[in-house]
Amino acid sequence: MRGLTQYASTNSVGASAQEEELLAFSIVTSHLANAASEEDRIRALYRNQQLWSCVLNDVALSTNRLPQTLKDDITRVGLWAMRYSTLAIPQRLPVAPLIEINRNIMDGLRDQIANLKKLPPPSLQRAVGQAVAV
Repeated sequence: MRGLTQYASTNSVGASAQEEELLAFSIVTSHLANAASEEDRIRALYRNQQLWSCVLNDVALSTNRLPQTLKDDITRVGLWAMRYSTLAIPQRLPVAPLIEINRNIMDGLRDQIANLKKLPPPSLQRAVGQAVAV
């Protein structure tokens, strides 16, 4: 997700898109969980809204290869998270539901990363696909 790079550290050089997304969600979720003051809380809620905005922008791209049903689910969750983040500031709503949603997304990203690491490199996948097609 291109917009998520603002959250990625320089340590993520060479990281996969899923690893960068996981890092972004980890940072934002940590800010939500550790907000010590009202100012920290508002800043964390704003960052959460920005993160989800980036996610929704990425999901809406025609180049995004996720299945449509997953895109639809992510869009629903993202819109809810953005709306809740906005309402949580004036209404002083708890951030726990946002933390839970973000952690669920992080779990899904970890599963994706683990599954991707089981696959052979893309160049080998192409070679195998070409060999099978012959």
